[in-house]
Amino acid sequence: MSTPWWRSGELPADPDADPVTDFPPLLPDASSDIQSAIRGRRPGYTPDWTPAPSGDAGEALVGVFGEQAAPVFVQANRLRDKYRRELLRIAGVTGREPGIGRATVLFSLLPTATDSVPVPAGTQLTVPGAGGAQVIFETERDLFATAAVLAGLIGQIGDSSIVYADRTAPVPVFGRRPQPGNGLWLGFDGPLPYPRLTLQIVLAGTDRGGNGEPPVPRWELLTADGLIPADVHADDTDGMRRGGIVELGTRRDWAVLPVPAPGARDRTPLRWLRIGLRQGSYDTAPTLMAVRLNAVAAAGFETVPAEVLTPVPESAGAAAPRSFQALRTPVLRGTMQIEIDVPNPADPAAGTWTEVPSLAVSRPYDRVFEVDGARGVVTFGDGVHGAVVPPGFRQVRATSYRTGGGAATNVAADAGFAPRGTIPFLAGIENPAPAAGGRDAEEPDALVARGPALLAARDRAITTADVEVLAPDADAGIGRVIALPGVDSDGATRPGRLTLVVVGTGTSPGPQPVPSDAVLDAVTAFFDAPRTPRIALGARIVVEPARFVQVQLEVAVQVDPDVDRAATLLAVADAADAYLDPRTGGEDGHGWPPGGPIRYRRLLARIAAVAGITSVRRIGVQVAGRGNAPCTDAAIPPYTLPWPLPHLVLAVEEGGTS
Repeated sequence: MSTPWWRSGELPADPDADPVTDFPPLLPDASSDIQSAIRGRRPGYTPDWTPAPSGDAGEALVGVFGEQAAPVFVQANRLRDKYRRELLRIAGVTGREPGIGRATVLFSLLPTATDSVPVPAGTQLTVPGAGGAQVIFETERDLFATAAVLAGLIGQIGDSSIVYADRTAPVPVFGRRPQPGNGLWLGFDGPLPYPRLTLQIVLAGTDRGGNGEPPVPRWELLTADGLIPADVHADDTDGMRRGGIVELGTRRDWAVLPVPAPGARDRTPLRWLRIGLRQGSYDTAPTLMAVRLNAVAAAGFETVPAEVLTPVPESAGAAAPRSFQALRTPVLRGTMQIEIDVPNPADPAAGTWTEVPSLAVSRPYDRVFEVDGARGVVTFGDGVHGAVVPPGFRQVRATSYRTGGGAATNVAADAGFAPRGTIPFLAGIENPAPAAGGRDAEEPDALVARGPALLAARDRAITTADVEVLAPDADAGIGRVIALPGVDSDGATRPGRLTLVVVGTGTSPGPQPVPSDAVLDAVTAFFDAPRTPRIALGARIVVEPARFVQVQLEVAVQVDPDVDRAATLLAVADAADAYLDPRTGGEDGHGWPPGGPIRYRRLLARIAAVAGITSVRRIGVQVAGRGNAPCTDAAIPPYTLPWPLPHLVLAVEEGGTS
């Protein structure tokens, strides 16, 4: 058995090997390799051993040793992974924490509810998950649910009005050509919504803004004294440019009256709310698809109340333990609130301590701690990096923390939400759209793979490579981000601009992974935050969704008759999808380059490498429905990415034609 490099003192052959990703194997961990190494040593140690032609006891022992040593050597080689992870941990590089799925839920009340019912922020809801487990959600804002219903919808366009009897049909909010003074009247029947009215506004599409004056809508209540401005407590619609939740303050004198819209023939007395355009313009006229009452955002986590943390077993016998264990895992980053009880209130250790990403840069007197969210372990300082926890019994107390998140929180639409407690007059809870944003914590191997890039970036977006490696942390709905300096997504020169092209998540074949508006907003907010300075100070960051072109292959192959033909043809289609994937495809597996052509020879090599393929007879490439000349590279439009459709893969017999 050859002497490994770590014992001989010799470095790996490649002097440019990355210490994180190119750490060599320590030992051979295949049974056949172990047996071969033992046989190679046999002449030097037992020169008189001549194996018998059959039934040799020594050979049997070699075989048994190889089989039993292989799993031990496999475990020894995992020290490489331990080394990589520890190197990143010491450098303060941590993986992505679990993403939190969020959904808009609607509360409906029984008609007997004469007053609004308060639903405080933090109200816990349950929804069935996979395997019969219950997923916990919490509401994120206070809600005053009402039994009122939307009973009237009248558009005011200049000096005329339009009654929209079918409230399920699209409605232009300010007309097809929005002008200041236009508006939309919403009439509510039933008990008075007081003190708040919360609406979910569902719009068709999004107006991301142009060069015109930003629109400023006005929300007004109709009272006996005329129109009174409503207090806007929250408006996620960005001036009716996208769908979102609007929370308005109401008044006791919001009376039941006929609508005073000019020329209105519907004089039904209702409680009327007017959305008017005060000033500004839209690139795309907002079109209303639905108005839903009693809407509130709910997030897939659970807040754990006061809990005493226990010392971890390794430090339980120490005079001053450093590490303590929480009962629930995972602990979501930045949510742990800790207080330490000491006999003397004037003790510097008394009061609230602060969570930090790493203790490495902490000072000896800083009252800080770090959290291993996956294990739920809280670690305090050692007197050099962070203050030491004073000795005591049950003195470390988490006043609250949050647990949850993960892909399980991406519940489907109409998932069956139910309150964990009692809500008076509740008729039901529904979520018209699925939750989004949930993802599992980053796997250690995935963190190791992108560890060198994270070490280079150090949470600072200085180059385009830094932007591309940091941006996926902004939201779970991001599959990839492409940074285009000095151009827009169409390729036009834009000095001083950094265009971030965002690819969403999804699997092929399927709907194109176009990110949602919420994902695009999350990327914008991520690079506006102080923790991540903008690239090239003064550059204007523009976030846009990726544009895709559909690609379909027609492949004729010859299959080995001794293999499963159907499975082999599926493997060919999978290999083509993997190569064309806009996020993880391409030559280097880091994603397809925008506008990069499909190289015929590279595609041929990928398909020919599939196990069971003896020859590739023909490859036809269709881009946007148009065929390509045989055996040539296929061009795709500039700054677009391929998105594979289901491919046509055929098996031909030897000597046959396709």
